[in-house]
Amino acid sequence: MPLAPHEAPDAPPPVAVEVLLLRHDPTEGFAYRRLITALGRGTSPDRTARRLALLDEHDERHLVHSTSWRTTRDSGIVLTYLVHSDPAPDRPGTPLPEPHVISRSPRPGHPAPPDLEISHVVAHAVRHLAFLERTDPAVTAHLAVRPGTLHALRALPGATAGELQYAQRPPLHTLVRR
Repeated sequence: MPLAPHEAPDAPPPVAVEVLLLRHDPTEGFAYRRLITALGRGTSPDRTARRLALLDEHDERHLVHSTSWRTTRDSGIVLTYLVHSDPAPDRPGTPLPEPHVISRSPRPGHPAPPDLEISHVVAHAVRHLAFLERTDPAVTAHLAVRPGTLHALRALPGATAGELQYAQRPPLHTLVRR
């Protein structure tokens, strides 16, 4: 049965693909670059993330993984992807000094944290990578040749959000080698 005009769904919300290009330096810690673009009609979000990161379809040197989604103030949707390692590490990046910080909502019936910042999204992606390093053989193999990154990831909680009671801040020396 067709919908009456007043029952017709609104146009779908705009969808953006956000790519966080992650790098780790043993001295400086984690840093990232953030790129974002609109998802084209009929376009795969995975392909869009790879294209935004300037990775060709056959590039297997970089990890590309969808880590989260969120809504925007204007009801849009952002799909977040992590790319490791940053294919252009010479470009300026933003430091992520506290990858252990978790943004939470104080209200169980309202899951979106009211104070969400991009650093929280990046920290979530880094912790997601730490989880995958422990559970996904392909990610484990990718990270095995990057001992500094592996060491820093293993200092983070490697559990899913539902398994974390309280996130403890790890000692700084476990995240950055001096």
